[in-house]
Amino acid sequence: MLYLDKQDTNPILRIGGILMDIIDVSLYGGKSIFGGRETPLEASIVSCDKYESCSYYQNNQCLNMRSFLSSSCKHGSRSDKKGYTSRARKYHEFQQKWKSHEKYNQLQYPPKKLGVIDNEVVFPYPFIQLKKNEQHQWIITDPGFGSSLTFIPRNEFNVELIQRICSFKPQALMGGTIKSYEEETIPLFLAHLKEVLPELYDQVIEFDSTLVKTLDYVGRKALLSSLKPCVVEYQSRSNKKFNEKWLWDGEHLTYQEGYISQPNIAGIEEILSFTMKPKKDAIISITDNNQVDKDTVFVD
Repeated sequence: MLYLDKQDTNPILRIGGILMDIIDVSLYGGKSIFGGRETPLEASIVSCDKYESCSYYQNNQCLNMRSFLSSSCKHGSRSDKKGYTSRARKYHEFQQKWKSHEKYNQLQYPPKKLGVIDNEVVFPYPFIQLKKNEQHQWIITDPGFGSSLTFIPRNEFNVELIQRICSFKPQALMGGTIKSYEEETIPLFLAHLKEVLPELYDQVIEFDSTLVKTLDYVGRKALLSSLKPCVVEYQSRSNKKFNEKWLWDGEHLTYQEGYISQPNIAGIEEILSFTMKPKKDAIISITDNNQVDKDTVFVD
């Protein structure tokens, strides 16, 4: 049962007898940028009593945020309150009420990444499903069309189970082994394990060093501010002529080579210097493993 105070924006909720803090408020609906029929605004209120011990929350993420065809967290709660269309007199009042909330737009849905919530490990990867049999033992199967999100007690997520996860061979519906599980999912899982549970990662290496190949970070997303000084790149998907290279010194980006848009004041004969200070939350794709060190913060 969800109780709200008269103002409807109390930062603490009581759900089923448990006090939970509101950790995010988001608005959905309204007029679509693609046109079509307008839908009433909705306020989505996420609350939780486990967020202080949640690795996702530490990265401004939450599994209870709205995300199409994605699994939600078994902890916490989400309450959706229906509002109005822009033709209604109470539309702007409803909109302003939730936009002014101290937790408005604080979180987003996380990528498929290993997580820890309180004393449980969250395992969210595709092509694999973990569940317990009648003997309360963990078995590994193909997920079919079911959810792959699993909550595992921390003391049961051990080296032996990780070894079985890495050795699993998921089968495609039309037959044959799904190669991307071994080539993409497992390396990403092990990289996440090193980031989220580094002591357990070290135990895995000690148990069987062949399980862990050289970690490749190329293609992953990270906060620019967390990279060591290096050359970073923008790589265009459509045309290589739009690629850029910049020198990151830990605070500023200085142009090295590549495409820069033409300024309006005058034509460019030669770029002698171009330095800028990026936003604190700027994210880039890793193009070289040497850009990464122990302080790098990944967002995927």
